[in-house]
Amino acid sequence: MITRRSLFAAGGGALALAGCATEQVTADGRFPIMSVLGIMSDVSNFRSALRSADLDELLAGAGPFTVFAPTNAALEGAPPAMREGGAPVLRNLIAAGRLRLADIRARDGRVRMLSGIDIRIVGGTNTAPRIQAVRVGAQPSGASASIIRPDLLCSNGIIQVIDSVLVPA
Repeated sequence: MITRRSLFAAGGGALALAGCATEQVTADGRFPIMSVLGIMSDVSNFRSALRSADLDELLAGAGPFTVFAPTNAALEGAPPAMREGGAPVLRNLIAAGRLRLADIRARDGRVRMLSGIDIRIVGGTNTAPRIQAVRVGAQPSGASASIIRPDLLCSNGIIQVIDSVLVPA
């Protein structure tokens, strides 16, 4: 026999189970940078380097930040300091502010990184611009990279996935 009590118990169990459901992390602006990096297998080494350098707490904060995240393949050819998670070098890939590609172009293609270097757009296409690191007061030099997946939205910033590591010469 079905009673009100059994219906209430069954409904309460369903509500409890619904409350346990976990939300899928996506790059739609609802999740922080470190969480979005965590679902992207092709930048897992960069995420590990950020954690090793204790920059994960910074990027879990309110921000906003723009992160130029090199792919695993890009990090494999990077200098040891970059691969091993040296915080000063990794700051070359993090900027203050929520900067989409359109925002970077509106700033004359320049972004000041937390390390003090600039990143400038130096060519490429509208959908895959080529960027290069620049020391203050100097011309673009060193390795360049293409933004291969732009404008991944996070609750505390933007991720721009790049195909090479930017280290100024």
